[in-house]
Amino acid sequence: MLGSSFLGVYAHAGFLNGLDEAGFVPGRVAGSSAGALAGGLYAAGLRGGRLRDAALDRVLRRSFVDAGAVLRLAGVVTSLWSSGLFDGNKTISHLRGLLGDVDMADLDVPLDLAVTDADRSEPEIRRNGPLAELMMASCAVPGLFMIQQVGGKRYLDGGIAGELPFGHLIDDPSVDTLILHRIRHERSAPGARRDTSSTVMRRVLRTARDEFHDLRMARARGAGKRVVEVLTRTPFPGLFTHKLAAVCYECGLASGRSLAAAD
Repeated sequence: MLGSSFLGVYAHAGFLNGLDEAGFVPGRVAGSSAGALAGGLYAAGLRGGRLRDAALDRVLRRSFVDAGAVLRLAGVVTSLWSSGLFDGNKTISHLRGLLGDVDMADLDVPLDLAVTDADRSEPEIRRNGPLAELMMASCAVPGLFMIQQVGGKRYLDGGIAGELPFGHLIDDPSVDTLILHRIRHERSAPGARRDTSSTVMRRVLRTARDEFHDLRMARARGAGKRVVEVLTRTPFPGLFTHKLAAVCYECGLASGRSLAAAD
């Protein structure tokens, strides 16, 4: 289970490669937001250097931004039009070019992608449908990205209610072990934090997500599941720089190797 995290695709890709080096083959991969990106790349067959290069590719990072955001900004700020700044179309095109026009049902490794139904305000797990579109839908942070339309349904970020999407597997008798990979970014600069609307919202979301996570963990253990939780701490990747991407990848790689060696 690969959790949501700002640009966490770097560390998640490293974690998957660390396990892959040891010959670990998961029975199923589940991902939310950045975890959906890394999980989708992995499930589509990318391993080793190919997975690393795809996750760290500057083109992937840049694909999230489109020029139309300039026109949408006023609408987003005033709440008069547009559900988000960026439309996500460049990311979908990039992923299609990288992976092909693949349906999730045809992947070699079963994949669960967490999304949020924007009309019913409910979390949903997708196991079929166009891979590239659903990977983008799982990353569609409200306000930042427009609502993503996939097959007649409208989706937003899967991390809203499912930072780590494993609740749907708790009652599955075919699943005995859950490996959860969470990412925490740590800013290197010491000193007092500035309170902004953005930092306050992050704290609110973290509080709610941690509460949901604790409840799911209790349910999983009560159902007799073996739960292995791995926390990878990385530097904050930064909004406008790519220089820490490789560092974040190496942090995830070390976590995967450590788990494989211990288990």
